[in-house]
Amino acid sequence: MDPITRARINDGMRDTLAEVLGRDVQDPRVAGVTVTGVQVTQDLAYAKVFFSVLGDAERRRVAERGLAHIAGFLRREIGKRMRLRTYPQLRFEFDSSLEYGAHIDTLLRELRDGKPKEGEDV
Repeated sequence: MDPITRARINDGMRDTLAEVLGRDVQDPRVAGVTVTGVQVTQDLAYAKVFFSVLGDAERRRVAERGLAHIAGFLRREIGKRMRLRTYPQLRFEFDSSLEYGAHIDTLLRELRDGKPKEGEDV
């Protein structure tokens, strides 16, 4: 498959998933989940969905279980809304880049101010 077509499908799936999660899903386990990216395989059989959620590790695990629980519904909605011939199997993976970015931002701010947090070596 053409890389440009795959990129369009990735973006379309990300937007569709974000819309469905925001409007149509009532499961409290996935409240506050943000879809940060999607990568489909060459044959559109599988899609790796990257998500982020605010909170600790327990909140992340709860969100991951909730997403796995509604994966069939999400798969069906993606197929209908995007008019795909095959509905890809969804695999969810936590995207830690937002947390990492916030951590780096905090470290840079502390270095600029000249006062690291107590108990931290910079």
